[in-house]
This record gives sequence, structure tokens and C-alpha cells, in this order.
Amino acid sequence: MKKIYALLFTCMLLQPALHCMATVAEQTPATTAQTNISAPHAPKTRLTVFVHGIMSIKPHLSIANFMRFVNDEVEDTIYSETVRHMRDDSFFYQNQPMEEIGWHKIDLNRIERGYASGLMARMFERVEKLVDPNHTYENHYYTYGWYGLLSARIRYFDAIPLYHYLLSEVAKFRAQGIEPEIRLIGYSHGGNVCLNLGAVRQNEPVDQSLCIDELILIGVPIQCETDFLINDPIFKKIYQQSSRGDRIQTLDFFSTKRFFSRNRFKPRSCFCLPEKLIQVELRLTRETSKKRPGHCECQEEDACAPHRAHCKPRRLRDASAGHIELWFFGWTPANYREDFILNPLPVIIFLPLVLHHIDRMTATQGTCFDPKQQIVLDIRPERQEMLLKYQTGWKDATRVPFPNQKVVDELKAMTKVYEPLSYTAQDYDYHIQLAIDKAQREHYQKQKKIKGRRRRREQHVIRKNRHPMKSMLVS
Repeated sequence: MKKIYALLFTCMLLQPALHCMATVAEQTPATTAQTNISAPHAPKTRLTVFVHGIMSIKPHLSIANFMRFVNDEVEDTIYSETVRHMRDDSFFYQNQPMEEIGWHKIDLNRIERGYASGLMARMFERVEKLVDPNHTYENHYYTYGWYGLLSARIRYFDAIPLYHYLLSEVAKFRAQGIEPEIRLIGYSHGGNVCLNLGAVRQNEPVDQSLCIDELILIGVPIQCETDFLINDPIFKKIYQQSSRGDRIQTLDFFSTKRFFSRNRFKPRSCFCLPEKLIQVELRLTRETSKKRPGHCECQEEDACAPHRAHCKPRRLRDASAGHIELWFFGWTPANYREDFILNPLPVIIFLPLVLHHIDRMTATQGTCFDPKQQIVLDIRPERQEMLLKYQTGWKDATRVPFPNQKVVDELKAMTKVYEPLSYTAQDYDYHIQLAIDKAQREHYQKQKKIKGRRRRREQHVIRKNRHPMKSMLVS
């Protein structure tokens, strides 16, 4: 009995401790589970840089300037001085993402008329949220302003400061423990400035650590002087996008050895296309009431089978963007159509959405994807859809959603706050003529000084030859 009482007494003493151990044992798995749950990753950081194209050369197309453009001898001319004054005039910054020469960060909180760079960045943010509602990227937007001359040599020299600006900006983020991704968007010959970063890395004594995660070329004239640079390791991924309505992209025969520039990359005997290259043809299609023979006359949305994605139930017609409509806002007075289906929006604002669907499409191909094969992206805003296919045919076309009319109207409403009060064709021509007049005055004054110095030098030689003995005595 004594042993039984002793055992009961011991159990009574140990009961609180056992209860405590049981409680700890119950709480331990939960605590461990909480410990194993990793905190949500901090958003990635992306630097998006807009690089504009050349300034208008239309007022300078003359016989005298023709050979200057062909021989790349445009420096110290009325043309180069005119472009310099146009680049200093903020009037030309109001319809595209462009600011003064150099590196400028875009302020998303600055909302004012004429600040087109801020409008473009805010639209990119809005479309990014459509693609990724959680918005896993912390975006920073910049513009890089170069001189905008029609000169292959100038484009190379303008790429050198861009290289250093990128290095400097990346160094600022690395000092904070952040490794940013770089997305470079080049329009027209601004894309060739971006391509020249590869030449700068190869030829100049610069830091080799710079890496461009995404290079997007919009309406860029493809030339043999820079096309091979896509193979440079500085570029991780390259998207070349052209529009079937763009006629200007293939008209540059001044700054290339070829007769005309091209609208896509093509391999040569000494140049192969890398797998990191994705070539896209952008199309825009709208509805028309006219009957077109050979097209499906279905009236219902689901009347066409999924494999017949090319079926056009409402008789659509081509309305692809021109060169200006790819990049500029609708208040641009020249070459932007009033009846353009996205007016006043440029096609570039949907770039995040386009890249998202293209990446998903090429991911299914994997290593089988051929960079020579162009992807066709047919945007049909009125039907709120896009068709993706390879150039081989419509049988493999895929339907993907396009923002609905409410979102498009919201984007159009954003432009009202930024649209300049006066941006007519007369205002545009006036500012161009103002730059030309300043350039001509400065050019003539400079020529007058040169002629004056030459005349004084000739007169000095004449006087010296008339009085040789006097000059000898003086010496």
C-alpha cells in the first residue's frame, strides 16, 4: 500500500509539468509552421528607359544636303544647328516621351499639361496592373535624350553617355542592396542608339558588367551597320516590333550602306540570328460595314470553331499603326490619323500586355523557337481580343484578351489632363521655322567670321609680299 500511495503522490507532483510539456508539444508544430512560412518576397525593381527617334528632316531635304546625309557629314551645318535648337525647345516634348538631352527620371506625381513622359509612364503602370494585378515590380521610368541627327556616327557617340548613365543608375541601386532589371525601349533610330551599346562595350574602355535584360525595338530601321550587335552579350533578350502600316521604317537610305533599311532582322553569311531575338509584326484590325468576299458571315461570337480563329464575323479591315502612331500621342498634328482606332493613344502603351502574351507563346515553343520566324499579333480592340500566330498560317492562331472598352476609355481619359492647350500644325511649323531661322543666323555669322579671318590673313600676306625689305627689318 505504501508503494501505491507513493506512486500516486509522485503522479500528482508531475501532473503540472506533464500538462506544461503537452501544451508546448501542441504549440510547437504551429510555431514551426509559422517559422517555415517565408515572408513574401520584396518586389523586383525594373528600370524602364525611353529613347526617342530623330528630329524631322523634312525641311532639310534638298540637293545640297543629300550628299551630306549620304556621306555622314552633317556636323556644323544648318541642319545640325536646327536640330540642336529643336532639342532645346520644350514644345517638342509635349507629344512623346522625350525631354532635354541627357538622363532624366520621370516623375509620376507630376501631372500637368504637356508632360507626355509622365503620361506614358502612368499608362505603363496601368497596363502593368492589368497584366499583373499583384504588381510584383517596382518600376522606375527614365528618358534618355540624344541629339536626334540622321547620322550613324552621331548615334554611336550618343550611345556612350547612355552606357555611363545606365552604369551610374545601376550602381545607385546596388548600393542599396538591390539588383535592378533594365528594360530599354528604343523608337525609330533611337533603337539604333540602343544597339550601339554593344559597340560601346566592345570598343570603349568601359565597365563590362552592364547588362540589358530587355531591349525593345519599336519601328527601328534595321541596318547592316548595327544589326549584328544583337549578338552582343550585353543584351539578354531582344524584341523587335514592326507594324505593317509603317512606311517610314524602310525608307532610310541615307545612313546605311544598303539601298534601303529593313523592318526585320535577317541572317547573312557572316551573321546568324540569336535565340534571344523575338520578332513581332503588329497589326490592328477594325470592323467595317462593307461586305468583303471570301470572309465568314457568322453573326454570333461562338459561331466559328476555335481552330478557325482567323474567321472574321463582322467583316474586319486592316487599320495598322503608322510610324507616328506607334510612339506619339494623338494631338501630334502630322501623320497621326484622326480616325485611328486607338486615337489619341499610341500603340506602345500596350507593350507590357503584348510582351506578356508573346512570352507565354514562345515559352511553349522552348528551344524549338526560330528567331527568323515572325510572330503576328493582330489586335482587335472593338472585339476586345488579340490573335497570336506564327507567320506560317492561321491554323495555330490563339485568342487572348485585350482590355475592354471601359479600360481603354479610362486610358483615353488620362490624356485629357496632359494634353497641351495648343498643339496645332501651325504651332508645330512655327517652332520648326523658329529653329531654322536661329540656325541660319548663327551659321551665317559663323561663316562671316571665318571669311573675315581668311580675308585678314590674305591681306597680311599681300602686305608682306609688297614690302619684303620692311618685313625683314622688322623681323
